[in-house]
Amino acid sequence: MRNTLRVLIALSMVGWLLAGAVGGAAAQSESQVTLTVSVVDQDDTSIGDATITASWEGGERTATTASNGRAFVDVPEGETVELDAEHEEYVRNHPLVIDEATERDVTLRVSEKGNATVTVTDASDQALQDTRVEFRRDGRTAAEGWTDEDGTFSTDIIEQGEYSIAVVKPGYYRETSTEDVGVDTPVSFSLERGSVNFEVSVVDDHFEEPQELDDVRVSVKAENFEASVRSSGGTASLSVPVNTRYNVTVSKEGYVSSSRSLRVTEGAREIEMATQRVPTLTVEPQNTRVVVGETTRVRVLNAYGEPVEGATLQRNNETVGETDANGELVVTIDSAGEQELVATNGSVASDPVVVEGVDPDATETPGAATATPTATEGSGAGLRCRRRR
Repeated sequence: MRNTLRVLIALSMVGWLLAGAVGGAAAQSESQVTLTVSVVDQDDTSIGDATITASWEGGERTATTASNGRAFVDVPEGETVELDAEHEEYVRNHPLVIDEATERDVTLRVSEKGNATVTVTDASDQALQDTRVEFRRDGRTAAEGWTDEDGTFSTDIIEQGEYSIAVVKPGYYRETSTEDVGVDTPVSFSLERGSVNFEVSVVDDHFEEPQELDDVRVSVKAENFEASVRSSGGTASLSVPVNTRYNVTVSKEGYVSSSRSLRVTEGAREIEMATQRVPTLTVEPQNTRVVVGETTRVRVLNAYGEPVEGATLQRNNETVGETDANGELVVTIDSAGEQELVATNGSVASDPVVVEGVDPDATETPGAATATPTATEGSGAGLRCRRRR
């Protein structure tokens, strides 16, 4: 009995020691520091009864300022902490960021609440919907949005004070203004339509020195604009509305279509777009009639008429080898009749080309044409190449 009691006491002591060690480690890893936060207005007047919110990754804490505008907030040491304030009469546009929090005094400045309503019209005094409006102060965006069907945009509650206001709508020149925002401040803008010259140069960049392409169709599209022209001298030129995002597509028969998205602002713009021929393979056998058991040299060319190294050649769906650095492969014709040759390179395949295997010992039927033996190299007499599509 006494031994059992001793064991229980020992286990209890071990558990207590372990719990103390774990608790101490946890307390050490969650070390807190106190921020002494003073909330003041633009005239450095202390603001009492303001709710301060301190937030960091995975946590948040609030405190309320006393009549002297001060409050104490405990936050994790070393964390990046954002401080914001709420008050019946005051507001901040953006939280104050504290890097690597330590014990310190912090001044959190607020401003009286304000708001503004922007009205945007065109030269005929017609409301302009979907105009982007942006309020900036101290190098940061304080409010932004788009006008409604009445051409108006109203901010949420923002700090009172001076703002740079910009409005822009596709097809119209951008306008800016500096305004003092108070309570229910009205601001008006009138926008003017505008267009600029837009040039698109089209080149084939397959070559080391890209080559200009003529007779290329250049299509330019936006939400409220669409035009299509053909290039001349390698360039297509057209007039497009300002401050608009466009999708530009170039297309030409035998070439891969190429597209690009871009924004044209208020100055003439030139861009270059590149494309290449649609990938193709062409099989060119040296002979199209070959005595059974003999060989013929086969060459594989790309869409530019250049030899293709490493192209796989098949004879009647059976792989016979790959082309060398000159795009060539020697192929044995091992049976009589039509031998269909196809080249592949990646996902590109050629049209079939037929080479006829000729058996000189075969008995010919009356009236049948006499088989032509394999031509010697350099002789093209009597040879015909048939391609199957």
